[in-house]
Amino acid sequence: MAKKAGGTHEDPLTLGHSSLFLHLFLFPVFLCVILVSLFIDFLPVYFGNFADQRFFQVFLLVFVTFSVSFIPARSSTRRLWGDNWPAFVVAAGFLLLAVPFVASEYRWVEPGMYGLFFLAFPIMGWKTRERGCTERAAVALVGVILVGCFFYAAMTLTAYAFAITDKFSNLVDVIPWGFVNMRYWGHLATWFLPLFPLALLYGSLKNRSLWQVGVYFTAGIWWWVMFLTTSRGSMVSLVLAALIVMVLFGRMAIPWLAASLRFVLLGGLLWCLLSWAIPELVFEKTMIRGLHSGGSGRLPLWVEAWEMSLQNFPWGMGAQSWLTHTTLTSNYLAARTLGHPHNMYLMWAAEYGWALISLVAVLICVKVKRLISLRRLMGSGMQGAASLVVAFTASCVAGLAHAGVSAVFLVPATMSVALLVLAIFWALSLPMVTTDSDSKIISGEVKRWVRPSMLLAPFVLFFGILWIQEVWRYHEAMTEDLRVYVESQNAPLLPRFWLHGFFPRPIPGEVGPGFAE
Repeated sequence: MAKKAGGTHEDPLTLGHSSLFLHLFLFPVFLCVILVSLFIDFLPVYFGNFADQRFFQVFLLVFVTFSVSFIPARSSTRRLWGDNWPAFVVAAGFLLLAVPFVASEYRWVEPGMYGLFFLAFPIMGWKTRERGCTERAAVALVGVILVGCFFYAAMTLTAYAFAITDKFSNLVDVIPWGFVNMRYWGHLATWFLPLFPLALLYGSLKNRSLWQVGVYFTAGIWWWVMFLTTSRGSMVSLVLAALIVMVLFGRMAIPWLAASLRFVLLGGLLWCLLSWAIPELVFEKTMIRGLHSGGSGRLPLWVEAWEMSLQNFPWGMGAQSWLTHTTLTSNYLAARTLGHPHNMYLMWAAEYGWALISLVAVLICVKVKRLISLRRLMGSGMQGAASLVVAFTASCVAGLAHAGVSAVFLVPATMSVALLVLAIFWALSLPMVTTDSDSKIISGEVKRWVRPSMLLAPFVLFFGILWIQEVWRYHEAMTEDLRVYVESQNAPLLPRFWLHGFFPRPIPGEVGPGFAE
Protein backbone atom coordinates (compact mmCIF):
# COMPACT_ATOMS: atom_id res chain seq x y z
CA MET A 1 0.00 0.00 0.00
CA ALA A 2 1.44 3.37 -0.94
CA LYS A 3 2.52 5.57 1.88
CA LYS A 4 2.81 9.32 1.41
CA ALA A 5 4.86 11.38 3.74
CA GLY A 6 4.29 15.06 4.35
CA GLY A 7 6.99 17.65 4.42
CA THR A 8 8.29 16.69 7.88
CA HIS A 9 7.89 12.92 8.22
CA GLU A 10 10.03 11.39 10.99
CA ASP A 11 10.94 7.71 10.69
CA PRO A 12 11.23 6.16 14.20
CA LEU A 13 13.26 3.23 12.82
CA THR A 14 16.11 5.55 11.96
CA LEU A 15 15.90 7.83 15.00
CA GLY A 16 19.41 6.90 16.14
CA HIS A 17 21.03 7.59 12.78
CA SER A 18 19.07 10.80 12.32
CA SER A 19 20.15 12.04 15.76
CA LEU A 20 23.78 11.43 14.89
CA PHE A 21 23.36 13.23 11.57
CA LEU A 22 21.69 16.17 13.32
CA HIS A 23 24.03 16.50 16.30
CA LEU A 24 27.36 15.56 14.71
CA PHE A 25 26.91 17.20 11.29
CA LEU A 26 24.02 19.66 10.94
CA PHE A 27 24.21 21.39 14.31
CA PRO A 28 27.97 22.09 14.15
CA VAL A 29 27.54 23.45 10.61
CA PHE A 30 24.66 25.69 11.75
CA LEU A 31 26.71 26.98 14.67
CA CYS A 32 29.83 27.72 12.60
CA VAL A 33 27.90 29.53 9.86
CA ILE A 34 26.04 31.84 12.28
CA LEU A 35 29.21 32.49 14.28
CA VAL A 36 31.28 33.43 11.23
CA SER A 37 28.47 35.40 9.58
CA LEU A 38 27.53 37.56 12.58
CA PHE A 39 30.60 37.68 14.80
CA ILE A 40 33.61 37.67 12.48
CA ASP A 41 34.81 40.86 14.27
CA PHE A 42 35.42 38.81 17.41
CA LEU A 43 37.23 35.95 15.69
CA PRO A 44 40.92 35.85 14.77
CA VAL A 45 41.26 36.76 11.10
CA TYR A 46 44.20 36.26 8.78
CA PHE A 47 43.33 37.91 5.47
CA GLY A 48 40.61 40.26 6.71
CA ASN A 49 36.94 39.80 7.56
CA PHE A 50 35.57 39.61 4.02
CA ALA A 51 38.32 37.33 2.66
CA ASP A 52 38.15 35.01 5.67
CA GLN A 53 34.38 34.73 5.30
CA ARG A 54 34.88 33.88 1.61
CA PHE A 55 37.42 31.17 2.40
CA PHE A 56 35.08 29.80 5.06
CA GLN A 57 32.26 29.70 2.52
CA VAL A 58 34.49 28.01 -0.07
CA PHE A 59 35.49 25.25 2.34
CA LEU A 60 31.90 24.99 3.60
CA LEU A 61 30.54 24.27 0.11
CA VAL A 62 33.13 21.56 -0.55
CA PHE A 63 32.81 20.06 2.94
CA VAL A 64 29.00 19.95 2.93
CA THR A 65 28.71 18.52 -0.58
CA PHE A 66 31.40 15.89 0.00
CA SER A 67 30.26 14.89 3.50
CA VAL A 68 26.57 14.60 2.65
CA SER A 69 27.34 12.67 -0.54
CA PHE A 70 29.56 10.27 1.38
CA ILE A 71 26.98 9.47 4.08
CA PRO A 72 25.11 6.29 3.06
CA ALA A 73 21.56 6.84 1.82
CA ARG A 74 18.51 4.64 2.39
CA SER A 75 16.82 5.75 -0.83
CA SER A 76 17.56 4.84 -4.41
CA THR A 77 19.72 6.87 -6.78
CA ARG A 78 16.65 7.35 -8.94
CA ARG A 79 14.98 9.09 -6.01
CA LEU A 80 18.05 11.32 -5.49
CA TRP A 81 17.91 12.52 -9.10
CA GLY A 82 14.12 12.71 -9.25
CA ASP A 83 13.88 14.93 -6.17
CA ASN A 84 16.80 17.23 -6.93
CA TRP A 85 17.18 17.43 -10.71
CA PRO A 86 16.03 21.09 -11.08
CA ALA A 87 18.85 22.34 -8.82
CA PHE A 88 21.37 19.92 -10.33
CA VAL A 89 20.58 21.26 -13.80
CA VAL A 90 21.20 24.84 -12.63
CA ALA A 91 24.52 23.76 -11.09
CA ALA A 92 25.54 22.12 -14.37
CA GLY A 93 24.40 25.21 -16.26
CA PHE A 94 26.89 27.47 -14.46
CA LEU A 95 29.75 25.13 -15.32
CA LEU A 96 28.79 24.37 -18.91
CA LEU A 97 28.09 27.99 -19.81
CA ALA A 98 31.55 28.93 -18.53
CA VAL A 99 33.30 26.49 -20.91
CA PRO A 100 33.34 28.80 -23.99
CA PHE A 101 35.36 31.33 -21.99
CA VAL A 102 38.07 29.02 -20.68
CA ALA A 103 40.81 31.32 -22.03
CA SER A 104 40.16 33.93 -19.31
CA GLU A 105 42.11 33.84 -16.05
CA TYR A 106 40.60 32.23 -12.96
CA ARG A 107 37.67 31.22 -15.11
CA TRP A 108 36.33 28.55 -12.74
CA VAL A 109 36.35 30.54 -9.50
CA GLU A 110 32.82 31.97 -9.62
CA PRO A 111 31.16 29.29 -11.80
CA GLY A 112 32.55 26.73 -9.35
CA MET A 113 31.11 28.63 -6.41
CA TYR A 114 27.65 28.88 -7.93
CA GLY A 115 27.75 25.31 -9.20
CA LEU A 116 28.69 23.91 -5.80
CA PHE A 117 26.08 26.09 -4.10
CA PHE A 118 23.26 24.73 -6.25
CA LEU A 119 24.63 21.24 -5.67
CA ALA A 120 25.17 21.57 -1.91
CA PHE A 121 21.85 22.88 -0.62
CA PRO A 122 19.57 20.33 -2.40
CA ILE A 123 21.80 17.41 -1.41
CA MET A 124 21.98 18.67 2.17
CA GLY A 125 18.21 19.13 2.27
CA TRP A 126 17.55 15.79 0.62
CA LYS A 127 19.80 13.96 3.06
CA THR A 128 18.17 15.74 6.01
CA ARG A 129 14.76 14.60 4.80
CA GLU A 130 15.99 11.13 3.95
CA ARG A 131 17.45 10.75 7.45
CA GLY A 132 14.08 11.67 8.96
CA CYS A 133 15.18 14.70 10.98
CA THR A 134 13.67 17.58 9.02
CA GLU A 135 11.56 19.03 11.83
CA ARG A 136 14.34 18.81 14.39
CA ALA A 137 16.85 20.28 11.94
CA ALA A 138 14.51 23.21 11.22
CA VAL A 139 13.97 23.86 14.93
CA ALA A 140 17.72 23.58 15.59
CA LEU A 141 18.53 26.08 12.83
CA VAL A 142 15.94 28.57 14.09
CA GLY A 143 17.27 28.16 17.63
CA VAL A 144 20.87 28.79 16.59
CA ILE A 145 19.81 31.82 14.52
CA LEU A 146 17.75 33.25 17.42
CA VAL A 147 20.55 32.83 19.94
CA GLY A 148 23.08 34.40 17.57
CA CYS A 149 20.75 37.29 16.74
CA PHE A 150 19.98 37.78 20.46
CA PHE A 151 23.63 38.38 21.29
CA TYR A 152 24.00 40.57 18.20
CA ALA A 153 20.99 42.61 19.37
CA ALA A 154 22.39 42.93 22.89
CA MET A 155 25.72 44.19 21.57
CA THR A 156 23.87 46.54 19.23
CA LEU A 157 22.27 48.18 22.26
CA THR A 158 25.74 48.49 23.77
CA ALA A 159 27.00 50.23 20.63
CA TYR A 160 23.93 52.48 20.76
CA ALA A 161 24.62 53.41 24.38
CA PHE A 162 28.23 54.30 23.57
CA ALA A 163 27.10 56.39 20.60
CA ILE A 164 24.60 58.34 22.71
CA THR A 165 27.12 58.79 25.53
CA ASP A 166 29.76 60.06 23.09
CA LYS A 167 27.25 62.51 21.56
CA PHE A 168 27.43 60.67 18.21
CA SER A 169 24.11 61.34 16.50
CA ASN A 170 24.63 59.64 13.12
CA LEU A 171 23.73 56.16 14.35
CA VAL A 172 23.86 54.46 10.94
CA ASP A 173 27.64 54.90 10.94
CA VAL A 174 27.99 52.54 13.90
CA ILE A 175 24.80 50.45 13.63
CA PRO A 176 24.67 47.83 12.22
CA TRP A 177 28.19 46.75 13.06
CA GLY A 178 30.39 43.88 11.86
CA PHE A 179 29.64 44.28 8.13
CA VAL A 180 31.32 46.00 5.20
CA ASN A 181 28.19 48.10 4.81
CA MET A 182 24.59 48.11 5.97
CA ARG A 183 23.39 46.36 2.82
CA TYR A 184 25.21 43.19 3.82
CA TRP A 185 23.49 43.26 7.21
CA GLY A 186 20.19 43.76 5.34
CA HIS A 187 20.86 40.59 3.34
CA LEU A 188 21.01 38.51 6.51
CA ALA A 189 18.00 40.29 7.98
CA THR A 190 16.02 39.30 4.90
CA TRP A 191 16.75 35.61 5.55
CA PHE A 192 16.43 35.79 9.35
CA LEU A 193 13.36 37.89 10.09
CA PRO A 194 10.76 35.53 8.54
CA LEU A 195 12.11 32.73 10.76
CA PHE A 196 11.76 34.61 14.07
CA PRO A 197 7.99 33.85 14.45
CA LEU A 198 8.80 30.12 14.53
CA ALA A 199 10.40 30.61 17.94
CA LEU A 200 6.93 31.45 19.28
CA LEU A 201 4.95 29.00 17.15
CA TYR A 202 7.01 25.83 17.17
CA GLY A 203 9.44 23.98 19.39
CA SER A 204 9.62 22.85 22.99
CA LEU A 205 10.52 26.34 24.31
CA LYS A 206 7.67 28.26 22.71
CA ASN A 207 5.65 28.45 25.95
CA ARG A 208 8.57 29.43 28.21
CA SER A 209 8.16 33.05 29.33
CA LEU A 210 11.91 33.72 29.44
CA TRP A 211 12.30 32.40 25.91
CA GLN A 212 9.41 34.56 24.70
CA VAL A 213 10.97 37.67 26.24
CA GLY A 214 14.25 36.87 24.49
CA VAL A 215 12.49 36.34 21.16
CA TYR A 216 10.57 39.63 21.39
CA PHE A 217 13.73 41.48 22.41
CA THR A 218 15.71 40.01 19.50
CA ALA A 219 13.01 40.59 16.89
CA GLY A 220 12.30 44.10 18.15
CA ILE A 221 15.97 45.18 17.97
CA TRP A 222 16.46 43.66 14.52
CA TRP A 223 13.35 45.40 13.20
CA TRP A 224 14.51 48.64 14.81
CA VAL A 225 17.82 48.37 12.96
CA MET A 226 15.85 47.64 9.78
CA PHE A 227 13.91 50.90 10.21
CA LEU A 228 17.06 52.74 11.28
CA THR A 229 18.91 51.80 8.09
CA THR A 230 15.77 52.10 5.90
CA SER A 231 16.79 48.93 4.07
CA ARG A 232 14.28 49.20 1.26
CA GLY A 233 15.36 46.01 -0.48
CA SER A 234 14.75 44.00 2.68
CA MET A 235 11.46 45.71 3.47
CA VAL A 236 9.98 45.28 0.02
CA SER A 237 11.20 41.68 -0.16
CA LEU A 238 9.66 40.82 3.20
CA VAL A 239 6.31 42.39 2.26
CA LEU A 240 6.34 40.49 -1.03
CA ALA A 241 7.17 37.25 0.80
CA ALA A 242 4.25 37.79 3.19
CA LEU A 243 1.85 38.32 0.29
CA ILE A 244 3.07 35.22 -1.54
CA VAL A 245 2.79 32.90 1.47
CA MET A 246 -0.71 34.24 2.13
CA VAL A 247 -1.66 33.37 -1.45
CA LEU A 248 0.03 29.95 -1.30
CA PHE A 249 -1.07 28.82 2.15
CA GLY A 250 -4.11 30.96 2.99
CA ARG A 251 -5.31 30.68 6.57
CA MET A 252 -2.39 28.42 7.50
CA ALA A 253 -0.12 31.47 7.21
CA ILE A 254 -2.16 33.62 9.63
CA PRO A 255 -0.33 32.58 12.87
CA TRP A 256 3.03 33.32 11.23
CA LEU A 257 1.76 36.63 9.84
CA ALA A 258 0.29 37.70 13.19
CA ALA A 259 3.57 37.04 15.00
CA SER A 260 5.49 38.88 12.27
CA LEU A 261 3.24 41.93 12.58
CA ARG A 262 3.75 42.01 16.36
CA PHE A 263 7.50 42.06 15.76
CA VAL A 264 7.17 44.86 13.21
CA LEU A 265 5.10 46.97 15.61
CA LEU A 266 7.61 46.39 18.39
CA GLY A 267 10.42 47.43 16.07
CA GLY A 268 8.50 50.57 15.17
CA LEU A 269 8.02 51.45 18.85
CA LEU A 270 11.72 50.95 19.50
CA TRP A 271 12.52 53.18 16.53
CA CYS A 272 10.35 55.93 18.01
CA LEU A 273 12.14 55.56 21.35
CA LEU A 274 15.75 54.91 20.29
CA SER A 275 15.96 56.81 17.00
CA TRP A 276 13.73 59.78 17.78
CA ALA A 277 12.77 60.35 21.45
CA ILE A 278 16.13 59.71 23.14
CA PRO A 279 18.26 61.49 20.47
CA GLU A 280 15.80 64.40 20.62
CA LEU A 281 16.56 64.76 24.33
CA VAL A 282 20.33 64.35 23.93
CA PHE A 283 21.08 66.22 20.70
CA GLU A 284 19.95 69.57 19.43
CA LYS A 285 19.17 68.04 16.06
CA THR A 286 18.07 64.46 15.45
CA MET A 287 19.69 62.76 12.46
CA ILE A 288 17.21 60.29 10.93
CA ARG A 289 17.98 58.41 7.77
CA GLY A 290 15.18 59.14 5.29
CA LEU A 291 13.32 56.64 3.14
CA HIS A 292 13.70 57.75 -0.47
CA SER A 293 12.15 56.36 -3.63
CA GLY A 294 15.13 56.72 -5.96
CA GLY A 295 17.10 53.87 -7.43
CA SER A 296 20.38 54.65 -5.60
CA GLY A 297 22.15 54.72 -8.94
CA ARG A 298 21.05 51.19 -9.82
CA LEU A 299 19.22 51.94 -13.08
CA PRO A 300 22.35 52.65 -15.21
CA LEU A 301 23.87 49.42 -13.86
CA TRP A 302 20.76 47.43 -14.74
CA VAL A 303 20.63 48.89 -18.25
CA GLU A 304 24.30 48.05 -18.75
CA ALA A 305 23.76 44.47 -17.58
CA TRP A 306 20.71 44.17 -19.85
CA GLU A 307 22.74 45.29 -22.85
CA MET A 308 25.48 42.83 -21.92
CA SER A 309 22.95 40.00 -21.81
CA LEU A 310 21.99 40.71 -25.44
CA GLN A 311 25.52 40.78 -26.83
CA ASN A 312 25.98 37.02 -26.97
CA PHE A 313 22.36 35.96 -26.55
CA PRO A 314 21.53 33.58 -24.94
CA TRP A 315 24.96 32.48 -23.68
CA GLY A 316 26.25 35.64 -21.98
CA MET A 317 29.68 37.27 -22.09
CA GLY A 318 31.46 34.98 -19.64
CA ALA A 319 32.10 34.73 -15.91
CA GLN A 320 33.22 38.03 -14.32
CA SER A 321 32.82 39.85 -17.63
CA TRP A 322 31.01 42.62 -15.73
CA LEU A 323 34.43 43.57 -14.36
CA THR A 324 36.33 43.45 -17.65
CA HIS A 325 33.88 44.18 -20.47
CA THR A 326 33.98 47.29 -22.63
CA THR A 327 31.29 49.75 -21.54
CA LEU A 328 28.15 49.52 -23.69
CA THR A 329 25.98 52.42 -22.48
CA SER A 330 26.87 56.08 -21.99
CA ASN A 331 25.07 56.40 -18.66
CA TYR A 332 27.20 53.64 -17.19
CA LEU A 333 30.34 55.70 -17.79
CA ALA A 334 29.01 58.38 -15.46
CA ALA A 335 27.53 55.96 -12.92
CA ARG A 336 28.98 54.97 -9.58
CA THR A 337 30.13 51.51 -10.56
CA LEU A 338 30.22 48.43 -8.36
CA GLY A 339 31.65 44.95 -8.69
CA HIS A 340 28.17 43.78 -9.73
CA PRO A 341 25.09 45.40 -11.28
CA HIS A 342 23.09 45.29 -8.02
CA ASN A 343 20.83 42.62 -9.49
CA MET A 344 21.88 38.97 -9.35
CA TYR A 345 19.56 37.85 -12.12
CA LEU A 346 20.70 40.51 -14.57
CA MET A 347 24.30 39.76 -13.61
CA TRP A 348 23.79 36.07 -14.32
CA ALA A 349 22.04 36.94 -17.60
CA ALA A 350 24.93 39.21 -18.58
CA GLU A 351 27.67 36.75 -17.67
CA TYR A 352 26.06 33.31 -18.15
CA GLY A 353 23.23 34.24 -20.47
CA TRP A 354 19.49 33.93 -20.51
CA ALA A 355 19.97 30.20 -20.96
CA LEU A 356 20.94 30.04 -17.29
CA ILE A 357 18.05 32.27 -16.24
CA SER A 358 15.67 29.87 -17.97
CA LEU A 359 17.12 27.01 -15.89
CA VAL A 360 16.62 29.05 -12.71
CA ALA A 361 13.03 29.73 -13.82
CA VAL A 362 12.44 25.98 -14.25
CA LEU A 363 13.80 25.40 -10.73
CA ILE A 364 11.43 28.00 -9.27
CA CYS A 365 8.43 26.65 -11.20
CA VAL A 366 9.08 23.08 -10.05
CA LYS A 367 9.40 24.23 -6.45
CA VAL A 368 6.16 26.26 -6.64
CA LYS A 369 4.38 23.20 -8.00
CA ARG A 370 5.70 21.12 -5.12
CA LEU A 371 4.60 23.73 -2.59
CA ILE A 372 1.09 23.67 -4.02
CA SER A 373 1.04 19.87 -3.67
CA LEU A 374 2.36 20.21 -0.12
CA ARG A 375 -0.38 22.70 0.69
CA ARG A 376 -2.98 20.07 -0.23
CA LEU A 377 -1.35 17.65 2.21
CA MET A 378 -1.33 20.28 4.94
CA GLY A 379 -4.96 21.13 4.21
CA SER A 380 -5.96 17.48 4.54
CA GLY A 381 -4.31 17.24 7.95
CA MET A 382 -1.32 15.16 6.82
CA GLN A 383 1.11 17.95 7.63
CA GLY A 384 1.21 18.99 11.25
CA ALA A 385 4.01 21.58 11.02
CA ALA A 386 2.50 24.13 8.66
CA SER A 387 4.25 27.00 10.43
CA LEU A 388 7.65 25.54 9.52
CA VAL A 389 6.79 25.39 5.84
CA VAL A 390 5.26 28.88 5.83
CA ALA A 391 8.21 30.52 7.61
CA PHE A 392 10.92 28.88 5.53
CA THR A 393 9.00 29.58 2.35
CA ALA A 394 8.73 33.25 3.33
CA SER A 395 12.45 33.40 4.11
CA CYS A 396 13.42 31.90 0.75
CA VAL A 397 10.97 34.06 -1.21
CA ALA A 398 12.30 37.18 0.52
CA GLY A 399 15.90 36.16 -0.21
CA LEU A 400 15.15 35.45 -3.87
CA ALA A 401 13.28 38.75 -4.22
CA HIS A 402 16.06 40.72 -2.53
CA ALA A 403 18.52 39.25 -5.02
CA GLY A 404 16.70 41.23 -7.71
CA VAL A 405 17.99 44.50 -6.26
CA SER A 406 21.24 43.45 -4.60
CA ALA A 407 24.09 40.92 -4.57
CA VAL A 408 22.45 38.42 -2.24
CA PHE A 409 24.01 35.35 -3.88
CA LEU A 410 27.50 36.86 -4.01
CA VAL A 411 28.33 38.07 -0.49
CA PRO A 412 30.07 35.24 1.44
CA ALA A 413 28.16 35.56 4.74
CA THR A 414 24.84 35.78 2.92
CA MET A 415 25.58 32.75 0.74
CA SER A 416 26.57 30.70 3.80
CA VAL A 417 23.31 31.52 5.58
CA ALA A 418 21.30 31.01 2.38
CA LEU A 419 22.82 27.54 2.06
CA LEU A 420 21.33 26.51 5.41
CA VAL A 421 17.92 28.10 4.95
CA LEU A 422 17.50 26.76 1.42
CA ALA A 423 18.58 23.27 2.53
CA ILE A 424 15.90 23.12 5.25
CA PHE A 425 13.32 24.62 2.90
CA TRP A 426 14.26 21.99 0.31
CA ALA A 427 13.85 19.23 2.89
CA LEU A 428 10.45 20.54 4.00
CA SER A 429 9.07 20.72 0.48
CA LEU A 430 10.42 17.51 -1.04
CA PRO A 431 7.73 15.17 -2.42
CA MET A 432 8.90 12.09 -0.53
CA VAL A 433 6.59 9.30 -1.69
CA THR A 434 7.45 5.73 -0.79
CA THR A 435 5.68 2.92 -2.60
CA ASP A 436 6.02 -0.86 -2.50
CA SER A 437 7.87 -0.85 -5.82
CA ASP A 438 10.29 1.78 -4.61
CA SER A 439 10.84 -0.22 -1.42
CA LYS A 440 11.90 -3.20 -3.55
CA ILE A 441 14.37 -1.00 -5.39
CA ILE A 442 15.74 0.24 -2.08
CA SER A 443 16.06 -3.27 -0.63
CA GLY A 444 17.84 -4.55 -3.73
CA GLU A 445 20.05 -1.56 -4.48
CA VAL A 446 20.93 0.45 -1.41
CA LYS A 447 21.52 -2.13 1.29
CA ARG A 448 25.07 -2.43 0.03
CA TRP A 449 27.75 -0.31 1.73
CA VAL A 450 28.95 1.26 -1.51
CA ARG A 451 25.89 2.80 -3.13
CA PRO A 452 25.64 4.61 -6.45
CA SER A 453 24.76 7.92 -4.76
CA MET A 454 28.05 7.73 -2.83
CA LEU A 455 30.05 7.72 -6.07
CA LEU A 456 29.46 11.47 -6.24
CA ALA A 457 31.63 12.04 -3.16
CA PRO A 458 35.09 11.32 -4.65
CA PHE A 459 34.31 13.50 -7.69
CA VAL A 460 33.23 16.34 -5.41
CA LEU A 461 36.39 15.97 -3.33
CA PHE A 462 38.72 15.84 -6.34
CA PHE A 463 37.25 18.79 -8.21
CA GLY A 464 36.64 20.64 -4.95
CA ILE A 465 40.36 20.52 -4.13
CA LEU A 466 41.20 21.77 -7.62
CA TRP A 467 38.69 24.59 -7.22
CA ILE A 468 40.08 25.58 -3.81
CA GLN A 469 43.55 25.78 -5.36
CA GLU A 470 42.18 28.06 -8.07
CA VAL A 471 40.53 30.23 -5.40
CA TRP A 472 43.84 30.47 -3.57
CA ARG A 473 45.66 31.51 -6.74
CA TYR A 474 42.97 34.11 -7.37
CA HIS A 475 43.40 35.51 -3.85
CA GLU A 476 47.16 35.76 -4.27
CA ALA A 477 46.70 37.64 -7.55
CA MET A 478 44.14 39.92 -5.94
CA THR A 479 46.47 40.67 -3.02
CA GLU A 480 49.32 41.53 -5.37
CA ASP A 481 47.03 43.67 -7.47
CA LEU A 482 45.57 45.51 -4.48
CA ARG A 483 48.47 47.97 -4.30
CA VAL A 484 47.41 49.42 -7.67
CA TYR A 485 44.10 50.46 -6.16
CA VAL A 486 45.61 51.68 -2.92
CA GLU A 487 47.90 53.98 -4.93
CA SER A 488 45.13 55.22 -7.22
CA GLN A 489 42.77 57.91 -5.96
CA ASN A 490 40.08 56.99 -8.50
CA ALA A 491 39.94 53.26 -7.84
CA PRO A 492 37.44 52.40 -5.07
CA LEU A 493 37.11 48.93 -3.62
CA LEU A 494 34.54 46.99 -5.63
CA PRO A 495 33.24 44.06 -3.54
CA ARG A 496 32.82 41.01 -5.70
CA PHE A 497 34.32 37.59 -5.01
CA TRP A 498 36.79 39.44 -2.80
CA LEU A 499 36.33 42.78 -1.08
CA HIS A 500 38.60 44.14 -3.76
CA GLY A 501 36.97 42.53 -6.76
CA PHE A 502 38.44 44.20 -9.79
CA PHE A 503 41.13 41.69 -10.73
CA PRO A 504 42.42 41.43 -13.41
CA ARG A 505 43.01 45.15 -13.71
CA PRO A 506 42.51 46.96 -17.03
CA ILE A 507 45.21 46.91 -19.68
CA PRO A 508 47.68 49.80 -19.05
CA GLY A 509 46.50 52.91 -20.86
CA GLU A 510 42.85 51.87 -20.89
CA VAL A 511 40.13 53.08 -18.56
CA GLY A 512 37.97 50.34 -17.12
CA PRO A 513 34.84 50.38 -14.97
CA GLY A 514 35.56 51.91 -11.59
CA PHE A 515 38.25 54.29 -12.88
CA ALA A 516 37.38 57.88 -13.57
CA GLU A 517 39.19 59.66 -16.32
